[in-house]
Amino acid sequence: MVTGAASGIGLALSARFARAGVGVVMADVESDALHRRAAELTAQGAQVIPVAADLTDPEAVEHLADTAFDQLGDIGVVCNNAGVLGPVGQPLWEVPLERMRQVFEVNHWAHVLVARAFTPRLLERGRPAHLIHTASMSAFVVGGGSAAYAASKHADLAIARSLRADLEGTEVRVSVLCPGRVDTPMVKGLTAPRGAGGDTSVSAEDVAEVVWGAIGTDRFYLFSNSDAPPRLRDQFDDVWRHLSLTPASLPRRIRGQR
Repeated sequence: MVTGAASGIGLALSARFARAGVGVVMADVESDALHRRAAELTAQGAQVIPVAADLTDPEAVEHLADTAFDQLGDIGVVCNNAGVLGPVGQPLWEVPLERMRQVFEVNHWAHVLVARAFTPRLLERGRPAHLIHTASMSAFVVGGGSAAYAASKHADLAIARSLRADLEGTEVRVSVLCPGRVDTPMVKGLTAPRGAGGDTSVSAEDVAEVVWGAIGTDRFYLFSNSDAPPRLRDQFDDVWRHLSLTPASLPRRIRGQR
């Protein structure tokens, strides 16, 4: 089952599963685009079931889970992939709060709802299963003007890490997908915020191959871009540098006096 399946990474994931002969439930809020893409895959011989759903609606997500298991009979992989970019290029204090809430509704709360709806069903199967959460390199690397998107991806990384701990010792594995820049309609024509974009770009199909290769393994962090190592190293070097600032070394005016 793949959410955000009408375009970008979600469509590439759906096509990769279908090419391997796996039945796919494709879910997206964009009904017309979803059914068009599903029809294209069906014409190629794939078993595809499109389900138009607003994933920010708990009842719609429960209906999606029921439909997925009813129609396919079994679900072993859930790609929690739906996402939006939201406002980019504005400092936090200028981002409209409603826009920020909308980003969190899709990038965070929809992922929470999907995980809550599907995880108990996966556990009931008693067989190996895999949850893939699409976060982003923005869960680690944050540039200016990206507060809404980056914060929502940090939240989704935390959800994935928590699920991994919750499901330890079960047959359900969890991975978090952290792509850098991907050539998708969502980022077409976008100039990345300062310090947030990275130096490489990959295709959605490249990302789908990373996911395909990780299914059934214990790999948690999935990175798709070749510049991930130096970008992550810079972030953790910065954290490590600040560990040297022990309380005794902090300026007195910061520590306070009694």
